[in-house]
Amino acid sequence: MKAVWRAFHKGGWLVAGLVLGSTISTAVANDRVETLYRKLEVLAEVLGQIENHYVDSISPQDLVYGAARGAVAELDDHSAFFTPEEYRELIDVTEGEYAGIGVELSTRDNAIEVVAVFDGSPAQRAGMQVGSRILRVDDETFDGRNIEAVHASLRGAPGTKVVLTVLAPDRDDPWTFTLVRRWIRVAPIEARPVLPGVEYVHIKSFARRIATDLDAQLARRPPKSGLVIDLRGNPGGLFDEAIAVSDLFLSEGPIVSVTGKSGRVIEQHAAHERGTQPNYPIAILIDNGSASAAEIVAGALHDRGRARLFGERSYGKGSVQSILDLSDGSGLKLTVARYFTPSGQQIDSKGIEPDDAVPAQQNSDTVLDAALDWLSD
Repeated sequence: MKAVWRAFHKGGWLVAGLVLGSTISTAVANDRVETLYRKLEVLAEVLGQIENHYVDSISPQDLVYGAARGAVAELDDHSAFFTPEEYRELIDVTEGEYAGIGVELSTRDNAIEVVAVFDGSPAQRAGMQVGSRILRVDDETFDGRNIEAVHASLRGAPGTKVVLTVLAPDRDDPWTFTLVRRWIRVAPIEARPVLPGVEYVHIKSFARRIATDLDAQLARRPPKSGLVIDLRGNPGGLFDEAIAVSDLFLSEGPIVSVTGKSGRVIEQHAAHERGTQPNYPIAILIDNGSASAAEIVAGALHDRGRARLFGERSYGKGSVQSILDLSDGSGLKLTVARYFTPSGQQIDSKGIEPDDAVPAQQNSDTVLDAALDWLSD
């Protein structure tokens, strides 16, 4: 069973993965195997009793999938089980294209919170904001335990409608409205010059080829005096892409380390001299929607003295998930490791503090302005 390692934002689906090309061993100590099989006998008994005596009809597949969800629910918030249909949708989102409303979600304080709203999406046109909490989708009420179900409910055929009840950060009462799903195509990079010799790149997610695309963009219009990397609202993405983006700006030394069971270091990633960008100053913009792979880049470049951070404390998602294909087309997302920045900082549930704390304002980009002031000095 091939494993794709991914650094996920909490529930956020522009998944990032460190593709190690390795396999996750299913071998455990013999006594633990024996204990596991004894417990599986109990599970088989429960399923058999339900099949034989439960008053209503229920398919064996639904029973097994329900048991799988129950087992994974005993783990952390980032692990999840996916039916074949849900798993196909997950892969579609990983590739950067799906039909939905155009938001990234996370769980916080047992609530489902919007951490990113994509430009031009139905959600943005309706006025949804980062920090909004989703209370209901159509006729179903959800809390933080149901984030996978919310993702599935928000996605659907283009042109179909979905009714949301949301508590926005600037409202006292819930807000109910209808959106029409459409294809969401995430352009992972936006770039433009902002000052003479200063380039601005907004990395919206760490999708496939993001490092290659960024390198090509910087080659087309090389920064002379500085670079702004905007990671605000970036929920994460492919772990190996975060490594590759960091490597563009570092010529040597550590980028990130990954620890597995019992705190054992299982991966250490270092920069390479080949292809390193010139040593111009870099400002990185972060906020509470910057998570996972985005925090890897911010943490690596900051700890190595390569960049200054502006904005608000990042989300704080420092664990690594592995995506496992199961035999019937279903899938499993399993937390298998935690990562540490070059200084040894473990940012899970803590986030990364900016060097310059700049609160966001609705009608002006004060964070970008602060970064440009620093680059202009």
